[in-house]
Order: sequence, then structure tokens, then C-alpha cells
Amino acid sequence: MKQLQIVFFSLCLLIVVSCIKHDFDAPPIKVDSIPFTANSSIAELKNRYVAGKFVDITDELNIIATVIADDASGNFYKTLVIQDSTAGIELKINRSGIYTTYPIGMKIGVKCKGLTIGDYGGLIQLGKGTYLNNGRSSLSGLEDAVANQFVFAGPRNQTVIPKVKRINDLRFSELSTLIQFDDVEFVDKNPNQTFATVGGGSFLNLDLTSCDNNKIILHNSDFADFSGDKIPVKNGTIVGVFGKFNADNQLLIRNLNDVQFTKDPCGGNGGQDVSKSILEIRNLFSGTTINISDNYKIKGVVISDRTTNNINGQNLFLQDATAGIALRFTAKHSFNLGDELELSVTGIELSDFKGLLQLNNLKITSPKLVSSGNTVTPKVVSIKNLNTSIENYESQLVIIKNAKLSKSSRNTYSGTVKVDDNTDVIDLFTAFTVGGTIATFANDVFPTSTVDVVAIASQFTSNQLLLRNLSDVTVIGGGGTVELKSIQEIRSLFSGTKLNIANDYKIKGIVTSEKNALNIVAQNIYIQDNGAAIAVRFTATQPYNLGDEIEINVKGMELSEFNGLLQINNVPLANSSLINIGQTITPKSLTIQQVIDQFEALEGQLVKISNVNMSKSSGSTYSGTVILNDGTNSIDMFTRSQALFSGTAFNVTPVSITAIVSQFTSKQLLIRTLADIVP
Repeated sequence: MKQLQIVFFSLCLLIVVSCIKHDFDAPPIKVDSIPFTANSSIAELKNRYVAGKFVDITDELNIIATVIADDASGNFYKTLVIQDSTAGIELKINRSGIYTTYPIGMKIGVKCKGLTIGDYGGLIQLGKGTYLNNGRSSLSGLEDAVANQFVFAGPRNQTVIPKVKRINDLRFSELSTLIQFDDVEFVDKNPNQTFATVGGGSFLNLDLTSCDNNKIILHNSDFADFSGDKIPVKNGTIVGVFGKFNADNQLLIRNLNDVQFTKDPCGGNGGQDVSKSILEIRNLFSGTTINISDNYKIKGVVISDRTTNNINGQNLFLQDATAGIALRFTAKHSFNLGDELELSVTGIELSDFKGLLQLNNLKITSPKLVSSGNTVTPKVVSIKNLNTSIENYESQLVIIKNAKLSKSSRNTYSGTVKVDDNTDVIDLFTAFTVGGTIATFANDVFPTSTVDVVAIASQFTSNQLLLRNLSDVTVIGGGGTVELKSIQEIRSLFSGTKLNIANDYKIKGIVTSEKNALNIVAQNIYIQDNGAAIAVRFTATQPYNLGDEIEINVKGMELSEFNGLLQINNVPLANSSLINIGQTITPKSLTIQQVIDQFEALEGQLVKISNVNMSKSSGSTYSGTVILNDGTNSIDMFTRSQALFSGTAFNVTPVSITAIVSQFTSKQLLIRTLADIVP
């Protein structure tokens, strides 16, 4: 019996064990669900946008869409791009690492009531409220703390298939949606070019082109984790979010998986541009604008000087051994005179602007700097030959020998100056437009003697020359005679704008300032002749004493105002020489009212004012500003704190004062020593 029970128990145990399931079920996966249904679409949401305004959503408007771009790679910043079946839109959230909550492929719900629609550069965005950015209202993102009140996570791994498009077939309604281009490549075939600039702190725009020469910008952030990766030089397929900034269409990739370039480029040469001379590129032009279809590159030396502003900051002239050509960039460039550049011209527009042949709409990233400090020898040509064969010299450096410069009014470079070498005449143009480009030497006086002129041969509806800088004009002949001018004649050259004195002029005068008493800066003096006076600022401490008669060569010197005071500035000591010592200037006896009435004519001169009372708002010493009054009017007398007599108490009884007429934002007098004050 006992054995029967054991057998029965064992049988039951076997039955129970045999019923145990050995493959355990995985725990259920939590799938977020959106707690509402859509009652609108992104297209309907974007229809509420009003250009130039920020529109607050005040009604219950709910959309459901899929995330097509996040901030995982760093190419998007605090931004999601979401798309439904009707359209796409950027959603701004003030949070880093948004992708950890709302990754690409997640379906999300957005409650739009309380949110705001605006734009950045014409691209419609969704955020919340506005903030002031440099005095202008900008769209704010959703703050992190409230984001989950408006944005709700849903199921992951949703697929959005990019729409395959041609670059020239994009529509406004497709902005912020996923787009695919086939058979495209980078215009720049430089194998060392990277997607962006690591540590650059901004962005880099690269041109993509199709084989039919339609282009779009690939916009890459310097903060993207692929910024330092080199661009492929092949052709293929690219997927990205279609965007825009002002007039420029753009494509933004999410990561490098979006770029699949595995085929040979359009030219079929494995991405290697063929070197062409500038003349060969010029010969492609037959009178009608074209885009260069072949994979060509050129190399040349920059012959223009951007630092003097005589050409637009987006332009430069490039020359090789065969010819020259104008380059027009889409933004201001940083290439200097003498830089040797190499650049691909594949897909670039070759066109005529006002008669000047140019390569147009180049990106500033297109050229590669090969070397710096190169020189191009100008071609000697007569103006007659230049005018007859301008196309053979256009955009090249030329030199016109033994020429004369002239102008119908004024004698500054600004605008059009006629150049005549006795064979013919041509215009020399210097930029002067108010509100536009103004050459640094526009208001400098040009030489009236015979000169050699180095310039860029150009066209703007007619033939013209363009200077790079003042070194391009060399005075020749005349035996090197320096012409003595009165101080008044030099003062008369100034018309309100800083200039450099172009002619071989010198002035002579007597020093009326006293350096030893320290009431004047050690580099400065005042000199006066029989008719006028002027302040002179040397480049170093000057050695001249009160009463020294000196001569100064002023050719090339700056004539400018400093806080209202006309001065000859930055004069090397070598330009001056001592002629005599112990000379005197008799001060002009005037009232304060007469000084004020004739102030500009008297500036820098020595005057004497009688019966003057001195006063001061605070203190009783000469240091700083003391007010002078002679009963006709009042004027300031200024004393430097460094002056040896600055701590001396001024007279409280009427005095006679000898002083230099000066300015420092307002009219003032300067005494040299206490000997200028006579009770």
C-alpha cells in the first residue's frame, strides 16, 4: 500500500513538472500614447502665420506629427523638426539633448493653444512668446519646465519617407519637410574641405550641385559632431530637411548617414578638376551668361586691395600669366593683395556686368589659399592702346607712364579723375558713395605734376582704371623739387574729411608752443608763419623749443581734425629740420569776442587778451579748466594736470594773457608758461 502511494505521488509530480513553461514571457514594453487626437494639421497651423508678425494661438488646436530632425548630432540646436502628411515645421524648445525625449522617428502630439508662430529668415517656426534680441523681437522656444505641457511623446520608430525632388523644383510648401536629392555633388572638390569648421562657433555653407548645374546650399553647424569630417568628392544621394534663410534655399542633414555619395561626379573624372588658365575661362564666354559645366579650376594672384575699400568687399581681381578676371562672392571675403588662390569654377556663373566679365556668386569658402605675398608686374601700356584693346587688358594690372591727373572740380581722388598720357584719356575711378563703399584715399589730394599710374584695367559701362592704394601713383620728373607752401595753403586743402597730402610740399614756421613746461603732449607742437598756424603731431617725442624756426616736408602726411583741432598727423621726425633758433611771433591783441568770431582763422595762432578775470567752478589752481572773461565774452583756458604750473593758484585780479588758440571739442586757450600771465 505504501509503495502504491509513493508511485501515485511520483506520477502526480511528473504531471505537474511537465506542465511548467520553460520560455518566460518578456515584460510588456511600455508604448507612450498621445492623450488626444489631432483636430488640425501642420499646414493649417502654418496658414495662421502672418509675415513679419508673431501670432499667438488662442484656440484649442492639436496636431500629431513625426519627428524628422532632432539635436542629436548638433546640426540642429534646441530644435525639433516635425512633419505630418500635410507639411512640416520647426518646433523650438529651450532644452539641450531634446533627442533623448523626442528622437527622430517618434510620433508626438502638440497642443498649440498658448504657443506662438513666427519666423526666422522667412522660415516659419513654432515656439512660445517672444524676447528682445538686439532691440528686435524674436521667437522664444518652449521653456524646458513647461515643454511636457504642450508636447506629448508617442510611439517610436515611425518612418517618414523623404520626397525625391529636383533642386530647381522645390516649393515653399515643402519647407521643413524631409527631401531627397539624387545625382548631386559638392561644387567644391577640395578633398581636404570639411563639412564645417571645428571650434568655429558659427556655421559653414557649402554648395551642392546637380549635373544640370542647379544648386542649393548645404548648411552645417560648426557644433555638429561631423563638422570636422571631410566632404566626399563623389556624386550620389543626399537626404535632409529643406530650409531657407532669407532668399537662400538650404538643406540641413541630420547626420552623415544622410550623405551617400558613391558614384563618379558629373564630369566623370573622379572628382579631379582640370586646371585651366584664366584666359581659357574667359574664352568660354560668348556674350550670354552661362554656368561652367565642366570640372575646371583656376589659379591666380589677387591684384586688388580690399583694405582700402576702393572695390566692393565682395569683389576681387585675380590674375595669372595669361589674363585677369573679376570674382564676385556672395559675402565679403578676406583675401589680401598678393594672395595666390586656387578655386573650382565648376557650375559657377560666367557673366558680364556693365561690360566687366566676372565669375559670379562664388562662396567665400570656394578658393583655397596657396601662398601669400606674391607680386604681379604691371603691363606697360599707353592709354590709346588700352582703350582700343580693353578686352585684352581687362582685370589686369597695367602701368600708364608720364601721365597727368585732372578733375573738373576739387583735386581729390573721389569719383572720376581724368588720366592723360598724351595718347588718349581714360577715367580713374575712386569709390566715394555715401552709404556705400568709400575708398580710404577718396579725399586725398592727387598730384598735379607728371605721374606714373599703376591700376587695374576695368569697365563700368565705359573703360576705367582702379587704384589699389596711394602707392600706385608715383610722382616723376621735376628734379625732385619740394614746393614751399604757406601754412594757410596747407590748411585750405582740408575740406572736412581726413586726407593725405599728395604733392611735394613743405611748410616753414616758428614754434609757438613750449614743451619744457609740459602743458603740451611731448609729440606735439604748434607752428606759425606770417599768415596762419597749425598743430603738428610727430610720431615720436619732438626736440624743438619755443622760438625754433623749422621746416617740415608734408608730402604723404595726414591732414585731419582731432576733436575739432586741425593737425598734420603722424609726421616722422626725419621730415623736419631746424633752420634757426630764438625767433619770435608777436601775438595778435584781441578781445575774447573777436577770438570767438574769428576762431577757425585764428586756430593755432598766438593771441593776447587784456583785462581778463579768471574764475573756476571748483578749486583755485590752473589745473583743468579756468574760465576767462574780459567783459566782451568768456572762453575756457585749459591746463594739463602734468604741467609744471598746474598746481599754482591763478590770479584773482585782472591780468593780460598770451595764449595759443586751440580746440578740444570746444574752443579753448592754452598758455605755455606762467610768463604768459601778466598782472
